[in-house]
Amino acid sequence: MVALKPRQPSDVFAALLFTVVAIMPFPFASVSSVAISLWCGLVGIAVVGLALRPPAIASPLFLAATIVTIVASYAATLYLQVVSRAPSDPLVHPIWAQASQILGTPLEASASIAMGQPYLAIGTPLLNLLLFTGGYMCGADETLSRRLLRTIAWAGGLYGVYAICSYALEPNLVLWQEKIAYAGNLTGTFTNRNAAAVYFGSIAIAWLLLMLRRLNLRKKRRSGKRRPSTVHVSWHNLALPCTFFGLSLLALVLTGSRAGVACSFAGLLVAFALSFRSEMSPQLRKWLAFGAALVVILAVYQSFDSGLGERLETEGAAGGGRANVLASVLRMISDFPWLGTGLGSFRWSFAAYRSNQISGWGVWDRAHNVSLEIAAEGGLVLAGILVLAWVGAMAILLRACLDPKRSRTLPRAALAISTVAVLHSLIDFSLQIPAYAGTVIVLLGAALAQTQRPVADHGQLTLK
Repeated sequence: MVALKPRQPSDVFAALLFTVVAIMPFPFASVSSVAISLWCGLVGIAVVGLALRPPAIASPLFLAATIVTIVASYAATLYLQVVSRAPSDPLVHPIWAQASQILGTPLEASASIAMGQPYLAIGTPLLNLLLFTGGYMCGADETLSRRLLRTIAWAGGLYGVYAICSYALEPNLVLWQEKIAYAGNLTGTFTNRNAAAVYFGSIAIAWLLLMLRRLNLRKKRRSGKRRPSTVHVSWHNLALPCTFFGLSLLALVLTGSRAGVACSFAGLLVAFALSFRSEMSPQLRKWLAFGAALVVILAVYQSFDSGLGERLETEGAAGGGRANVLASVLRMISDFPWLGTGLGSFRWSFAAYRSNQISGWGVWDRAHNVSLEIAAEGGLVLAGILVLAWVGAMAILLRACLDPKRSRTLPRAALAISTVAVLHSLIDFSLQIPAYAGTVIVLLGAALAQTQRPVADHGQLTLK
């Protein structure tokens, strides 16, 4: 008899983390405060459990420095925004003096235009930090990090199947509720087609890299000096990742999102470039390049046939008045550069700066540029720290992807998907949707943990 390896307690807490990551897109992309609070509690339990696991955390100093920096930045901003200030304080928002004059009574003033709102807005950043920490702890273990990537790919693939079926049968519904907007576009369990587009685009990248990894393992088994393994990766085994890759691409283009399609294909190009750089044989590289060209041609055809082309022809590449919105946001930032107008206050503070060149159609409760919205709500210092953190993380991942001595599937996935997220965050608010942001950030944390492990750890791993 073969003795079964006892299950470690960390496996249970990792399973809890993976379950949260898989379920987050289901309840309308988890945008409600109830969903965010629930996920914060469950992910917090998973993080505490993972912290007690037997394997050591990869570079705990790196993780501690990241957590302390983010927590200190948000805590300082939150305190400075909600603390009571004298009316003469230059950091006080002028709306309090105006309200006091109109009401004829003195009001307690602060830097935020909505007293207490910054407390309510801290939920999403807290959830993202917990997911990053949980992903980082899982990334210290090769098995858990591999399971995390597969969990994200499988969950996203199944959401893609549901989204396509739902779009074909009842395109006017999001789950069980009638759509308020985007009735003619695929949204899946998301209420916004743009967030759905980058989500399915990111899932396509995950399936693509899993497929390329299987091809690479097959090549290594056949070219090795030892006798090839009895467990072969045949073309039949590639049917599953190829199918979900194609379904994810189909769901992507059916969203009709111009920016989502463009950013997703940019991420796919990053994944292809990193994969083809050194690992593929010349013959296999030609066949995959030919297949990629066919996929691009079919995707472009499907994009125009699904209504995306019509939107490009009628609205252009930057329709909707977003350039005027960004100009208005820049005026907000110039007026309140240090502390902003208060976390979570954009929907109220933007009205005073809204340009008359912006169409009266629609509600502009987002800046359609995540970094600028953070600067408008929390100040340039907070926004600068977060931007530098993203740039630094992607630079570390790029260096790891170019290192032939390291395991690179997870860093490639994280870098390519982060490319999609960062590019799209410059023109939309997908990174403010918890389901998508959480998927990106937990993967980013796991990949960064792998880059902090000694190279020797990767060399001792057995390919599976």
